[in-house]
Amino acid sequence: MEEATCERIMKKLDMVISQDSLLDEFDIVFSPGEVNRSPVIHVEHKLGLESWCVKHVYAYAYSKILEAKHSKRQEDVALFLRWTQFCLLIAPEVATFWNVRKMFLRQGHLGVDADLHLTKLILSRKPKCMQVFQHRKWMFSNILMKDLPRQANGTHDFNEDNRNGNVDLGNSVYVKQFLFSELNICAWTADKHQNNYHSWNHRLWVLQQFGSLVGFADVCRSEYETSHSWISIHVSEHSGLHYLQYLLDSIVSFVTEAKVEIMEIVPCVDSLERLYEKELEFNRDLIEEYRDHEALFCHRRFLLTRLRDLCSSPQRTCSPPSPAMKRSCVETVNSAWSAVLLGERDLINRCLQTSSYQKTLGEKHAQWLNNVVGI
Repeated sequence: MEEATCERIMKKLDMVISQDSLLDEFDIVFSPGEVNRSPVIHVEHKLGLESWCVKHVYAYAYSKILEAKHSKRQEDVALFLRWTQFCLLIAPEVATFWNVRKMFLRQGHLGVDADLHLTKLILSRKPKCMQVFQHRKWMFSNILMKDLPRQANGTHDFNEDNRNGNVDLGNSVYVKQFLFSELNICAWTADKHQNNYHSWNHRLWVLQQFGSLVGFADVCRSEYETSHSWISIHVSEHSGLHYLQYLLDSIVSFVTEAKVEIMEIVPCVDSLERLYEKELEFNRDLIEEYRDHEALFCHRRFLLTRLRDLCSSPQRTCSPPSPAMKRSCVETVNSAWSAVLLGERDLINRCLQTSSYQKTLGEKHAQWLNNVVGI
């Protein structure tokens, strides 16, 4: 394929991406062979590239990038961005392409919005690409946040800085919008690829930014409800359950430090113990409705461990039985913890009455309770 043809295809692709701000999907469309028309397909905010040209154009763009880097000559910025854009759409795992764009972002030759748009297109084709999430984090930390004033400890406090008139409110609002958009990106990619742990890890990072920058309570309630809705229809994926575990730990930490009231996040709950009891009820409903999913039992063990730790803290009136305590003694302990343990026995008995893999999971759960909790 001639160089002029390769450049013409990349230019057409770049024109579509830059002109259609609503473009939300990219993929390679199979084509049996070269045809006498443009391989770039643009229909209803969807972008496609016919497969016959991918190998040739990618090889050309890749060679031009490496040639320019090795010779250290100054190439036209627009050409460089066009080459890296095409290569990233095809192979986003290559760090060299991202590093070139980072350089142009630092120099001001490339806007953040353009790369946010590009990374979203890449995620539509490869929703589990770790390098894309890393690039979005890098842009947030090195571009969006670099102009915000810092406190003595190196962190940002939007509320305090805003009261003192030190922060551009437009910038802080943009940062907040960026974080909320990242939550939407994470939900979108988690639905596009099962067990997308890169997406959930990115969501954890976003939650941490909310906690340190713009207020944990602003987002925690919606995240609590959203995670439950997602888990209800993805019962076999532990990645979503792990996110909920981190969210619960964060809620407990903020409530313990008196930074937020528990009822601000979960209106029907008035204590941390009741929060975990509510989670156990939700988990049990899923176990009984959707059988044979080990992820639900693993999550249940996390909940039991956290509730046991709460009940055993010095300021609590109830205390868990020691591992050496006999089973008959557990049943006579008058506490919320003993009621939970008796509920576990009932759940195990229900599991043992089945003939599916649920029975094996019930046996494993009973063994865990005996070894770890002591019943």
